[in-house]
Order: sequence, then C-alpha cells, then structure tokens
Amino acid sequence: MHVVLGAYLLSGVKGYRQAGIHQYSRSLIEALGAMDLPAEMHVTALISPTARGELPPLTPAGSSSSRLQSRISIQVATHSTEHPLGRIRTEQLETPGLLRRLGADLYHGLAFAAPLRVPCPTIITVYDLSFITRPKTHKTLNRMYLSLATRWSCRHAARVIAISEWSRHDVVEFLSVDPARVDVIALGVDPRFHPGSQQELAQFKQANRIGVHTVFFLGSLEPRKNLPVLIDAFKQVLEAVPDAELIVGGGRGWNYTSLFRHIQELGLDEKVRFLGPVPADDVPKWMNACTVFAYPSLYEGFGLPVLEAMACGAAVVASNVTSLPEVAGDAGLLVPPADTQQIAQALGRVLTDESLRATLRQRGLQRATQFTWRRTAEKTVESYNRALQETQTL
Repeated sequence: MHVVLGAYLLSGVKGYRQAGIHQYSRSLIEALGAMDLPAEMHVTALISPTARGELPPLTPAGSSSSRLQSRISIQVATHSTEHPLGRIRTEQLETPGLLRRLGADLYHGLAFAAPLRVPCPTIITVYDLSFITRPKTHKTLNRMYLSLATRWSCRHAARVIAISEWSRHDVVEFLSVDPARVDVIALGVDPRFHPGSQQELAQFKQANRIGVHTVFFLGSLEPRKNLPVLIDAFKQVLEAVPDAELIVGGGRGWNYTSLFRHIQELGLDEKVRFLGPVPADDVPKWMNACTVFAYPSLYEGFGLPVLEAMACGAAVVASNVTSLPEVAGDAGLLVPPADTQQIAQALGRVLTDESLRATLRQRGLQRATQFTWRRTAEKTVESYNRALQETQTL
C-alpha cells in the first residue's frame, strides 16, 4: 500500500506562503512519520526543492536507511513549486508519470487538486471554498484554477477530506459531492504552542517593547483577513484604553497597500506595529505575550491561529462566522466580522477585565487539548484505508 502525498504547497520561502496549507502539510507529514503506520503502508511526500529544510530528516526515496520512520520518504520535484504556474505545471505534467514510476496505490492531494490524468485513486484535502463563495478575496488566476481543479478533483476522488464541518457543508453544496464521501478531519496544534514561563515571558515582552494592553493579530495581509475593520475597531478601543497597541504579524499577501494608507488617515502610525513574517519559533512567544489575540477573519476553513493562541493561554476575540465557532467553542468571544462596534467592545472588555481574561484563558487551554496532529494523522490513515477498500470493491 503506497500512499503518495502531493505536498507542493510546503514552502521553503519565508513569508505569507508559510501559512495554513504549509502548516498542515508539514505537520501531517511529521505526525505520520511519528506514528505506527499499518505494516503494509509506505508514504512518500512530493515536495518542492526549496522545501527540503522545512521537514525533519526523512528517508530519501529509494534508500533503505531511516532516521525518522522507515516507511516515510520524500521525493523532490524537478522544478520549484513556490509559484502558482510552476506548481500547476508540476502537479499536472510531472506528477502522473512520477506516480506510475513509484507504483502509487493512492494519491493524496494536500491542496485542493489532483492531476487530471492520475493513474490511481485519489483523496483531496479541501480547506475552504472561499474562491467560489468569496471570489473577490482571491487573485483571478488562483480563483480560476482552484475553482476548476477543485471541482473536478473532488468529484473524481475516492474520498474528500474537509478540515471542518463548515468546509464539508460547502463541498457538498457547491461541488455536488456525495456527503458519504467526505471525511471531516480537524487540524491539530503543535506542542510548541503552550504557556511559557513567567521569566521567559517577561524577557520577551521587555525585548520587544510589549505593553500591558496589547492586541495581537497573526495572518497574511490580504482582504479575507478583514484587517481594515479590525483597525477601525481598534481606533474605538483607544478611546477607553489609550495605552493600547495593535501588533500585526504576517507576510504581505495581496491587495494590502490601502491598509497602510488607512492607518495613516486614522492617525494610528504610532499605535499599529507591523512585524512582517514572524519566525516560527517566535509565534508562541507573541501569543503568550499579548493581552488579547484578535482574529476577525471573513472566511476560514479552520482558523489554525485561533487554536494556537488558545493553546498558549491567550484570550481570543474572533469572528462568529464560517468555521471559527467550531474551533473556538465557548473559549473565545465571537463577534460579527462586519460590526466594528461589537469588535471594539469585545476587545475593550478583554483588555480591561482581568477576570474575563482568566476565564477565557482557562477555557482556551482546555479546548486546545482536544486538537492534536496525532489525531489528525490517525484519522487521515483511516480515510486512506477507507478509500482503498472502497476502490477495490468497485
């Protein structure tokens, strides 16, 4: 049983590309490598040449030695898949022949699509369908390719993995996929996301000039993340909490230049700080150090930063739409993403109410324990077995 993972969105370039799908690809591969796979199963991950450093030592394809797990190997693509056209070319033209040479029994497309001429059954992971339901939040080329490739791939897949009930609902409704073929498998939280020591926290806050009333956001700078509304709400927060600061971490995605003009027009240059891409090792430190983690996104297939913030003990204010209520549960304050006043009120409450912060912290820490990458990997292997059994009976 040879399962091949199309992990082409695992990125070796620091920036906004190392966001949700990158995290899913890396964490799933690592979790599969750390678990006891079925004796008959071997897994090969197809990655970009630039992504080699993003994985722990794995078995090179064709090698008999093993440093992590004897049945996990990697295969590096001929060309970089960091950019859309290169990724589409590799996925559609190079991968079919590679799957035949590897003797693949199952192909798992980790990012929406499979090759049109795939020589084996497939499983497709779908994160969300915002390119269909919210087309203006995507670049035209990306939206067109994803709409066509995802629709075709999901309709022809043995099974589809959705990362939330919300995404499952959209896959069934907008892609006309039989709900019996869709498995909901939630994401996990990396162990490095946990409450830090008071000494480390104090040192980090001092070194990074983090005040008592800090709102932290982490995500790509792009329309879907709803940052203009967050900034408008933060402007209102300053009326009640004048020493508050908004810190924004994340790479620059697209259509973000008006965001900086908006901040200048509101006179918030000294109150909004942009970190740019945050090194992976520093993300838990920022989440530990903030007073409140804000995530007013318009659309999320899961919302991994919310889960990671809760695992660090951060109080969370997030949108009450799409998948975010599934992740936050009762551990966060959920607000309409278009309602500036309600967002401002929620942020103000958390910033000024120590008892509320303590309650949200405790609930968040407890809820985060329900999400592990090991569980994600185990459920994914179950989906593999189900797909292979079903295709063998046809």
